[in-house]
Amino acid sequence: MIRTLDAIAVIRLWFVALTGVAFFAMALPANAQDATLQAEGEAAVQAWVGAVVSGDVDRIEAILAPEFQIVRADGSAYDKDEYLQSILPRFPEDGPKMSELVVTGHGDLLVARYVLTTGGVRGDEEESEAPRLTVFRKQDGAWLVVSHANFGLIAK
Repeated sequence: MIRTLDAIAVIRLWFVALTGVAFFAMALPANAQDATLQAEGEAAVQAWVGAVVSGDVDRIEAILAPEFQIVRADGSAYDKDEYLQSILPRFPEDGPKMSELVVTGHGDLLVARYVLTTGGVRGDEEESEAPRLTVFRKQDGAWLVVSHANFGLIAK
């Protein structure tokens, strides 16, 4: 009887040990995936912001998905063609600074929320720090901007 209990105890101990190892083995790839997703998101946001900062309409158009929509802080909203014809923002030479980046994604979709400190202007309006939300879709290995929202307050 004692040997049977010892065998059961050993089996339980092995089960607990293997379950723990399996749990940590599953957690490690998730952390690696999170880091990869974060890095991809940061690169996608930098490509998007870099295109807008350049002011080059062709470069901006190349990163926009056909279904692109944008909503600006003042409530104006555009589709892809309207956005490319709108008054695009201008930025100081040192460009905007990104902070508080949080990236989520699944498959070919990536969502990034972040704060952009711009010092940028559009028309006569100046904006300094603004939360952003940008959605990307992967196509042919590149992240295209599907939608973008600027939640900053505009100083008048």
